Amino acid sequence: MNNETQNKQPDDSNDTLTALLKLAGPSAEIDRDIEARVYANVRREWSRGNTWLRPARWAVPLALAASILIAFGLNESDNAPQARAIGAVTVLTGDAQTAGLAVGDNIFTGDVLDTSNRQGLSLLFADDISVRLDADTLLRADSASEFTLLAGRVYIDTGDRIYADRHVTVNTASGTATDIGTQFSVGLDNADMSVAVREGQVDLKEGGQVYSAMRGEKVTVRPGKAAQFDTVSVRGEEWDWAVALAPTFDIENKSVLEFLKWVSRETGMALEIESDAVRMETMRPRLHGSVDGMSPLEALDAVLATTQFEYSIEGDTITVRK
Repeated sequence: MNNETQNKQPDDSNDTLTALLKLAGPSAEIDRDIEARVYANVRREWSRGNTWLRPARWAVPLALAASILIAFGLNESDNAPQARAIGAVTVLTGDAQTAGLAVGDNIFTGDVLDTSNRQGLSLLFADDISVRLDADTLLRADSASEFTLLAGRVYIDTGDRIYADRHVTVNTASGTATDIGTQFSVGLDNADMSVAVREGQVDLKEGGQVYSAMRGEKVTVRPGKAAQFDTVSVRGEEWDWAVALAPTFDIENKSVLEFLKWVSRETGMALEIESDAVRMETMRPRLHGSVDGMSPLEALDAVLATTQFEYSIEGDTITVRK
Protein backbone atom coordinates (compact mmCIF):
# COMPACT_ATOMS: atom_id res chain seq x y z
CA MET A 1 0.00 0.00 0.00
CA ASN A 2 1.43 3.45 -1.00
CA ASN A 3 1.43 6.57 1.13
CA GLU A 4 -1.33 8.19 -0.89
CA THR A 5 -3.67 5.25 -0.20
CA GLN A 6 -2.75 5.21 3.47
CA ASN A 7 -3.50 8.91 3.83
CA LYS A 8 -6.94 8.48 2.30
CA GLN A 9 -8.18 5.90 4.80
CA PRO A 10 -8.97 8.31 7.68
CA ASP A 11 -10.94 10.61 5.31
CA ASP A 12 -12.87 7.62 3.98
CA SER A 13 -13.66 6.45 7.50
CA ASN A 14 -14.86 9.95 8.46
CA ASP A 15 -17.07 10.06 5.38
CA THR A 16 -18.53 6.69 6.34
CA LEU A 17 -19.15 7.83 9.89
CA THR A 18 -20.83 11.04 8.70
CA ALA A 19 -23.07 9.08 6.34
CA LEU A 20 -24.04 6.67 9.10
CA LEU A 21 -24.93 9.50 11.47
CA LYS A 22 -27.12 11.20 8.83
CA LEU A 23 -28.90 7.96 8.01
CA ALA A 24 -29.36 7.05 11.67
CA GLY A 25 -31.06 10.29 12.74
CA PRO A 26 -31.98 10.60 16.43
CA SER A 27 -30.76 7.47 18.17
CA ALA A 28 -33.40 5.23 19.75
CA GLU A 29 -32.86 3.76 23.19
CA ILE A 30 -30.99 0.48 22.89
CA ASP A 31 -31.95 -2.59 24.91
CA ARG A 32 -29.35 -3.05 27.68
CA ASP A 33 -28.77 -6.75 26.92
CA ILE A 34 -28.17 -6.05 23.23
CA GLU A 35 -25.91 -3.13 24.09
CA ALA A 36 -23.89 -5.30 26.48
CA ARG A 37 -23.41 -8.00 23.84
CA VAL A 38 -22.31 -5.51 21.20
CA TYR A 39 -19.79 -3.77 23.42
CA ALA A 40 -18.40 -7.14 24.51
CA ASN A 41 -17.81 -8.01 20.85
CA VAL A 42 -16.22 -4.60 20.18
CA ARG A 43 -13.90 -5.03 23.17
CA ARG A 44 -12.92 -8.48 21.88
CA GLU A 45 -12.04 -7.00 18.46
CA TRP A 46 -9.81 -4.41 20.13
CA SER A 47 -8.05 -7.13 22.13
CA ARG A 48 -7.28 -9.01 18.92
CA GLY A 49 -5.53 -5.95 17.52
CA ASN A 50 -8.09 -5.02 14.87
CA THR A 51 -7.69 -1.41 13.75
CA TRP A 52 -10.70 -1.29 11.47
CA LEU A 53 -14.31 -2.34 12.01
CA ARG A 54 -15.77 -3.80 8.83
CA PRO A 55 -19.50 -2.96 8.57
CA ALA A 56 -20.27 -6.28 6.88
CA ARG A 57 -19.25 -8.15 10.02
CA TRP A 58 -21.81 -6.49 12.29
CA ALA A 59 -25.49 -7.21 11.61
CA VAL A 60 -26.86 -4.30 13.66
CA PRO A 61 -29.17 -1.36 12.91
CA LEU A 62 -27.51 1.72 11.44
CA ALA A 63 -28.12 3.74 14.61
CA LEU A 64 -26.34 1.10 16.66
CA ALA A 65 -23.56 0.85 14.09
CA ALA A 66 -23.02 4.59 14.35
CA SER A 67 -22.80 4.41 18.15
CA ILE A 68 -20.21 1.64 17.88
CA LEU A 69 -18.07 3.67 15.50
CA ILE A 70 -18.27 6.72 17.78
CA ALA A 71 -17.20 4.67 20.80
CA PHE A 72 -14.40 3.13 18.77
CA GLY A 73 -13.15 6.53 17.60
CA LEU A 74 -13.15 7.97 21.12
CA ASN A 75 -11.15 5.09 22.55
CA GLU A 76 -8.71 4.43 19.74
CA SER A 77 -6.03 6.86 20.94
CA ASP A 78 -2.59 5.50 21.74
CA ASN A 79 -3.02 6.61 25.36
CA ALA A 80 -6.18 4.56 25.93
CA PRO A 81 -5.68 1.93 28.66
CA GLN A 82 -5.54 -1.66 27.46
CA ALA A 83 -8.24 -4.00 28.74
CA ARG A 84 -6.90 -6.67 31.08
CA ALA A 85 -7.90 -10.29 30.49
CA ILE A 86 -9.49 -12.02 33.49
CA GLY A 87 -10.03 -15.45 31.95
CA ALA A 88 -9.88 -17.56 28.82
CA VAL A 89 -11.98 -20.01 26.77
CA THR A 90 -10.95 -23.64 27.34
CA VAL A 91 -13.73 -25.70 25.75
CA LEU A 92 -16.35 -24.80 23.16
CA THR A 93 -18.98 -27.17 21.81
CA GLY A 94 -21.49 -26.56 19.04
CA ASP A 95 -21.29 -23.71 16.53
CA ALA A 96 -18.24 -21.60 17.42
CA GLN A 97 -19.29 -18.92 14.94
CA THR A 98 -22.55 -18.35 16.81
CA ALA A 99 -20.72 -17.69 20.08
CA GLY A 100 -18.17 -15.46 18.36
CA LEU A 101 -15.44 -17.18 20.36
CA ALA A 102 -12.66 -19.72 19.91
CA VAL A 103 -10.62 -21.81 22.33
CA GLY A 104 -7.84 -19.64 23.73
CA ASP A 105 -9.74 -16.35 23.39
CA ASN A 106 -9.41 -14.01 26.36
CA ILE A 107 -12.36 -12.93 28.51
CA PHE A 108 -12.48 -9.34 29.78
CA THR A 109 -14.39 -7.59 32.56
CA GLY A 110 -17.87 -6.78 31.29
CA ASP A 111 -17.88 -9.40 28.54
CA VAL A 112 -21.30 -10.98 27.95
CA LEU A 113 -21.07 -14.67 27.00
CA ASP A 114 -23.94 -15.98 24.94
CA THR A 115 -24.52 -19.64 24.02
CA SER A 116 -27.13 -20.91 21.62
CA ASN A 117 -29.12 -24.14 21.39
CA ARG A 118 -26.94 -27.29 21.70
CA GLN A 119 -23.91 -25.18 22.48
CA GLY A 120 -21.68 -25.13 25.55
CA LEU A 121 -18.82 -22.95 26.73
CA SER A 122 -16.12 -23.59 29.34
CA LEU A 123 -13.97 -20.79 30.78
CA LEU A 124 -11.02 -20.69 33.16
CA PHE A 125 -10.49 -17.74 35.50
CA ALA A 126 -7.94 -16.83 38.17
CA ASP A 127 -7.15 -19.43 40.85
CA ASP A 128 -8.29 -22.18 38.46
CA ILE A 129 -11.98 -21.28 38.79
CA SER A 130 -13.84 -23.26 36.12
CA VAL A 131 -17.02 -21.63 34.77
CA ARG A 132 -19.19 -23.56 32.32
CA LEU A 133 -22.24 -22.32 30.42
CA ASP A 134 -25.04 -24.63 29.37
CA ALA A 135 -26.90 -24.14 26.09
CA ASP A 136 -29.11 -21.04 25.81
CA THR A 137 -27.26 -19.17 28.54
CA LEU A 138 -26.41 -15.49 28.86
CA LEU A 139 -23.72 -14.62 31.43
CA ARG A 140 -21.82 -11.40 32.13
CA ALA A 141 -18.31 -11.57 33.63
CA ASP A 142 -18.28 -8.73 36.18
CA SER A 143 -14.86 -9.84 37.49
CA ALA A 144 -12.80 -13.01 37.82
CA SER A 145 -14.94 -14.07 40.78
CA GLU A 146 -18.30 -12.37 40.22
CA PHE A 147 -20.80 -13.02 37.44
CA THR A 148 -24.31 -12.00 36.48
CA LEU A 149 -26.56 -14.70 35.06
CA LEU A 150 -29.12 -13.13 32.73
CA ALA A 151 -30.64 -16.40 31.50
CA GLY A 152 -29.91 -20.12 31.38
CA ARG A 153 -27.62 -22.19 33.60
CA VAL A 154 -24.00 -21.91 34.72
CA TYR A 155 -21.77 -24.41 36.56
CA ILE A 156 -18.87 -23.28 38.73
CA ASP A 157 -16.03 -25.33 40.21
CA THR A 158 -13.77 -23.38 42.56
CA GLY A 159 -11.45 -26.34 43.12
CA ASP A 160 -10.84 -28.36 46.25
CA ARG A 161 -9.42 -25.40 48.15
CA ILE A 162 -11.47 -23.22 50.49
CA TYR A 163 -10.52 -19.55 50.62
CA ALA A 164 -11.42 -17.63 53.77
CA ASP A 165 -11.18 -14.27 52.02
CA ARG A 166 -12.49 -14.98 48.51
CA HIS A 167 -15.69 -16.49 47.17
CA VAL A 168 -17.40 -16.73 43.81
CA THR A 169 -20.69 -14.86 43.47
CA VAL A 170 -23.40 -15.32 40.86
CA ASN A 171 -25.97 -12.53 40.70
CA THR A 172 -29.39 -12.83 39.08
CA ALA A 173 -32.45 -10.59 38.99
CA SER A 174 -34.03 -12.93 41.57
CA GLY A 175 -31.19 -13.41 44.03
CA THR A 176 -27.49 -13.94 44.66
CA ALA A 177 -25.55 -17.20 45.15
CA THR A 178 -22.20 -17.20 46.96
CA ASP A 179 -20.09 -20.34 47.30
CA ILE A 180 -17.93 -21.62 50.11
CA GLY A 181 -15.34 -23.76 48.26
CA THR A 182 -17.56 -25.88 46.06
CA GLN A 183 -19.03 -27.19 42.83
CA PHE A 184 -22.48 -25.86 42.06
CA SER A 185 -24.86 -24.73 39.35
CA VAL A 186 -27.14 -21.72 39.16
CA GLY A 187 -30.17 -21.66 36.90
CA LEU A 188 -32.48 -18.80 35.93
CA ASP A 189 -35.77 -19.56 34.19
CA ASN A 190 -37.72 -16.33 33.83
CA ALA A 191 -37.86 -15.18 37.49
CA ASP A 192 -37.29 -18.65 39.01
CA MET A 193 -33.77 -19.11 40.41
CA SER A 194 -32.34 -22.48 41.41
CA VAL A 195 -29.04 -23.50 43.00
CA ALA A 196 -27.85 -27.13 43.00
CA VAL A 197 -24.80 -28.11 45.06
CA ARG A 198 -22.50 -30.94 44.08
CA GLU A 199 -19.89 -30.29 46.75
CA GLY A 200 -19.45 -27.83 49.62
CA GLN A 201 -22.00 -25.16 50.47
CA VAL A 202 -23.72 -22.27 48.69
CA ASP A 203 -25.60 -19.41 50.33
CA LEU A 204 -28.51 -18.04 48.32
CA LYS A 205 -29.70 -14.56 49.22
CA GLU A 206 -33.16 -13.43 48.13
CA GLY A 207 -34.20 -10.05 49.41
CA GLY A 208 -33.70 -10.22 53.16
CA GLN A 209 -33.68 -14.03 53.30
CA VAL A 210 -30.59 -16.26 53.18
CA TYR A 211 -30.82 -19.99 52.38
CA SER A 212 -27.92 -22.44 52.61
CA ALA A 213 -27.69 -25.48 50.35
CA MET A 214 -25.26 -28.33 51.00
CA ARG A 215 -23.92 -31.22 48.91
CA GLY A 216 -26.81 -33.08 47.26
CA GLU A 217 -29.32 -30.26 47.80
CA LYS A 218 -31.13 -27.99 45.40
CA VAL A 219 -32.96 -24.83 46.47
CA THR A 220 -35.39 -22.97 44.22
CA VAL A 221 -36.81 -19.50 44.88
CA ARG A 222 -39.86 -18.15 43.09
CA PRO A 223 -41.38 -14.68 43.43
CA GLY A 224 -43.99 -14.59 46.16
CA LYS A 225 -43.45 -18.23 47.20
CA ALA A 226 -41.51 -20.02 49.92
CA ALA A 227 -38.13 -21.46 48.99
CA GLN A 228 -38.27 -25.10 47.89
CA PHE A 229 -35.56 -27.60 48.89
CA ASP A 230 -35.02 -30.86 46.98
CA THR A 231 -32.40 -33.59 47.00
CA VAL A 232 -30.25 -33.96 43.90
CA SER A 233 -27.76 -36.62 42.87
CA VAL A 234 -24.13 -35.49 42.68
CA ARG A 235 -23.77 -37.29 39.35
CA GLY A 236 -25.96 -38.07 36.38
CA GLU A 237 -28.36 -36.02 34.31
CA GLU A 238 -28.25 -32.91 36.51
CA TRP A 239 -24.51 -32.57 35.83
CA ASP A 240 -23.83 -34.38 32.54
CA TRP A 241 -23.78 -31.16 30.53
CA ALA A 242 -21.10 -29.69 32.84
CA VAL A 243 -18.99 -32.88 32.74
CA ALA A 244 -19.05 -32.68 28.93
CA LEU A 245 -17.46 -29.23 29.22
CA ALA A 246 -14.71 -30.29 31.64
CA PRO A 247 -11.33 -28.77 30.72
CA THR A 248 -8.83 -31.40 29.58
CA PHE A 249 -6.55 -32.71 32.32
CA ASP A 250 -2.87 -32.45 31.38
CA ILE A 251 -1.54 -35.87 32.40
CA GLU A 252 2.08 -35.24 31.37
CA ASN A 253 4.35 -36.00 34.35
CA LYS A 254 1.34 -36.25 36.68
CA SER A 255 0.92 -39.15 39.07
CA VAL A 256 -1.84 -41.73 38.69
CA LEU A 257 -3.31 -40.49 41.97
CA GLU A 258 -3.53 -36.90 40.72
CA PHE A 259 -5.31 -38.14 37.61
CA LEU A 260 -7.72 -40.31 39.64
CA LYS A 261 -8.64 -37.35 41.84
CA TRP A 262 -9.48 -35.31 38.73
CA VAL A 263 -11.72 -38.10 37.39
CA SER A 264 -13.44 -38.37 40.78
CA ARG A 265 -14.07 -34.63 40.98
CA GLU A 266 -15.37 -34.26 37.44
CA THR A 267 -17.68 -37.28 37.60
CA GLY A 268 -18.93 -36.56 41.13
CA MET A 269 -18.03 -40.10 42.23
CA ALA A 270 -16.14 -41.00 45.39
CA LEU A 271 -12.66 -42.47 44.98
CA GLU A 272 -11.65 -45.53 46.94
CA ILE A 273 -8.23 -47.17 46.70
CA GLU A 274 -7.93 -50.79 47.77
CA SER A 275 -5.21 -50.28 50.39
CA ASP A 276 -2.63 -47.83 51.68
CA ALA A 277 0.03 -49.79 49.81
CA VAL A 278 -1.84 -49.38 46.51
CA ARG A 279 -2.38 -45.69 47.24
CA MET A 280 1.38 -45.24 47.72
CA GLU A 281 2.00 -46.96 44.39
CA THR A 282 -0.44 -44.64 42.57
CA MET A 283 1.72 -41.72 43.71
CA ARG A 284 4.97 -42.99 42.14
CA PRO A 285 4.57 -43.55 38.39
CA ARG A 286 4.46 -40.49 36.14
CA LEU A 287 2.06 -40.42 33.24
CA HIS A 288 2.85 -39.35 29.69
CA GLY A 289 0.72 -38.54 26.68
CA SER A 290 -2.63 -36.80 26.37
CA VAL A 291 -6.32 -37.41 27.05
CA ASP A 292 -7.41 -34.42 24.96
CA GLY A 293 -10.93 -34.86 23.60
CA MET A 294 -11.84 -37.66 26.04
CA SER A 295 -14.52 -37.53 28.71
CA PRO A 296 -13.31 -38.23 32.27
CA LEU A 297 -14.52 -41.84 32.15
CA GLU A 298 -13.06 -42.40 28.68
CA ALA A 299 -9.77 -41.02 29.97
CA LEU A 300 -9.96 -43.35 32.99
CA ASP A 301 -10.21 -46.36 30.67
CA ALA A 302 -7.37 -45.20 28.44
CA VAL A 303 -4.93 -44.20 31.19
CA LEU A 304 -5.33 -47.15 33.56
CA ALA A 305 -4.96 -49.53 30.60
CA THR A 306 -1.33 -48.37 30.41
CA THR A 307 -0.67 -49.07 34.12
CA GLN A 308 -0.79 -52.05 36.50
CA PHE A 309 -3.96 -50.68 38.10
CA GLU A 310 -7.57 -51.55 37.37
CA TYR A 311 -10.86 -50.11 38.51
CA SER A 312 -14.54 -50.86 38.97
CA ILE A 313 -17.58 -48.63 39.45
CA GLU A 314 -20.32 -49.51 41.88
CA GLY A 315 -23.02 -46.93 42.46
CA ASP A 316 -21.30 -43.57 42.99
CA THR A 317 -17.86 -45.00 43.84
CA ILE A 318 -14.75 -45.68 41.75
CA THR A 319 -12.61 -48.41 43.35
CA VAL A 320 -8.99 -48.79 42.23
CA ARG A 321 -6.91 -51.90 42.84
CA LYS A 322 -3.92 -53.79 41.47
